[in-house]
Amino acid sequence: MGYRIYIDESGTHSNDWFIIGMLFVPNHGKLHSELCRVKEKNAYFNTGSKKSRYKETHFTKFRHDRDAIVGKGWVDVYIEHDCFFRAIVIDWSIYDSKYFGQTFEPAALKKRQAYKKWAELLIQPELKSPTKGIRIKNADLFLDKLKIISNYDIITELEDRFIGNYKGKSPHIRSFQHTESWKDANQCLQLCDLLTGCLYQSIVPGTKQAKLEVRDYLATRLEDFGIHQFTPSFWKGFHPKTLRQRLPKYSAWFWHPTSSSR
Repeated sequence: MGYRIYIDESGTHSNDWFIIGMLFVPNHGKLHSELCRVKEKNAYFNTGSKKSRYKETHFTKFRHDRDAIVGKGWVDVYIEHDCFFRAIVIDWSIYDSKYFGQTFEPAALKKRQAYKKWAELLIQPELKSPTKGIRIKNADLFLDKLKIISNYDIITELEDRFIGNYKGKSPHIRSFQHTESWKDANQCLQLCDLLTGCLYQSIVPGTKQAKLEVRDYLATRLEDFGIHQFTPSFWKGFHPKTLRQRLPKYSAWFWHPTSSSR
């Protein structure tokens, strides 16, 4: 079964917290169709200048009741589909560039290498020790090209990491693409945005009721998957090596630097 891997971020402009989220999707066509169905039902259409039928599900812009209705509808679709979500959460107060480069290397280079490492920490376990019943081969990876990671050319770095020296007929990931999340074809990337944004809202709650409503709804729906709290203390209670095995539908790892971080 072919997989698609979608990467999104939250806290891009924050000096406190930064999250990289990844949505792993088998049977992309079914998920895409169901997400579009929710938008059709709620007349969630684009009224701006972009050439798309649907309004983008962009969590940071959630303001109105209809945003919350569509967001909760998308949560239901996510729960019912066999896709799964992984995230890594970075507390900038404990980030130290020394773990990601040599002393005299530029700070920007070290940060790019940090992003690459953090992305690898989400992808590699799904390839090396996958959840039971999951086999990722010939996957396509998509990253919103407007995101901060793309500014560091992380796509090229990941492509080199995962297929640069690969020998065999079926690589785990066969293509790496920058794309634009607002396009109608990228509903699954927008779902990744929503799932990542909800996690950020659990750490840094905002004041917009629509965001909080969707965040709380996701937390409630995840209770059936063993996620009894949607808080940093809950996630930190798991060892990184068992987190994804214990919580295969949705998991968040709060990164901390170690001697092997680089």
